[in-house]
Amino acid sequence: MEAVQPMMTKKYSLSKNEIIAQEQDIIIDICKSVLANNRDAHLVDDLIQDINIILLTQLEETIQSLYETNQLRYFVARVVTNQVLSTSSPFHKTYRLKQQYELVEIDDYDVKADEIWVKAFSMSDEIAKSVIYLRFEYGLKISEISKVKGISERYVYKILLRSYEYLKKNDKK
Repeated sequence: MEAVQPMMTKKYSLSKNEIIAQEQDIIIDICKSVLANNRDAHLVDDLIQDINIILLTQLEETIQSLYETNQLRYFVARVVTNQVLSTSSPFHKTYRLKQQYELVEIDDYDVKADEIWVKAFSMSDEIAKSVIYLRFEYGLKISEISKVKGISERYVYKILLRSYEYLKKNDKK
């Protein structure tokens, strides 16, 4: 009978956390380099944080193996590039798509939308008000409003069309 040898596990000198802490300068340099080329240098701190989170969520053995074989720098560069260049990455969705809020000056503010909103909710038709609210406050589609309200899509469409005409007619007064 053949003796079964126990599976050998490799022992690494540094833990995943120690490696990531030790390689912070390289991570920062890669992040700065990629963002500078894409004119997003103002997002460097956010990217560094995201890359560190990605690295910390990797398996211990993965980070240790990449470090031992001198592949960690390339792995980080690939992850950074994917985060920055992809339009579907968490980094892109979290930081690039969020518009910076600018202070609105009183002279720049157009009250027309507020006036139309008030007129829409001064209508006597309660169903029309609730349909308008669901459409513009929650951004629901006609089919979704139909399901929520228990009415046909055609009826929702007619309510919206009638409300638009009412608001357009009352806007000119």
